[in-house]
Amino acid sequence: MTTTGVPAFLFVVLCCAGGVGCGYRAVYASGAPAHLHVKVVASHVPDAIAADEVAAGLREELARAGALAAGDGYPRVAIEVLRADEASEGIAAGANAPVARGTDVAMVARAWVEPAAGEEPVSDTGDVRAEETVAVDVRAGQPDPRADSFHHADALRAAARRLGHALALRVLGLPAASEDP
Repeated sequence: MTTTGVPAFLFVVLCCAGGVGCGYRAVYASGAPAHLHVKVVASHVPDAIAADEVAAGLREELARAGALAAGDGYPRVAIEVLRADEASEGIAAGANAPVARGTDVAMVARAWVEPAAGEEPVSDTGDVRAEETVAVDVRAGQPDPRADSFHHADALRAAARRLGHALALRVLGLPAASEDP
């Protein structure tokens, strides 16, 4: 009544358990194609590098999921970079006027899957937003605009890359939060 030292009923249970998966599937799975190309179809921001960072972040996340295809073609994820936002984060007294102590820099974009040329898009993400906060550098008691311009560009690109990650998760049907205020 044993098979190589294991009781027969235990052997059958283990075989059945190994052959049947748990049945877990993502609730919001949209059935996106297995391998996707990535293309920025429109960018409404002046920083072209930030738009490329959105695509780079999306490619990273698709590659992590094993869903990235190299080169151009279909099916593809089309990206529209909608806007870059900026808002002050706290106010300090300056010599002549109030100044921002920090800056919130955000990017907003949307993406969708185009299964083939001329076909209806699927898996539209809607508008997704990601933001970074930058402290204002102070030199001799005054804000330093030279340093701020470098930090601003870096923060915009970091927000753009995180935005690409969030877009990819939504395209794949996985939960991803937008950082809407």
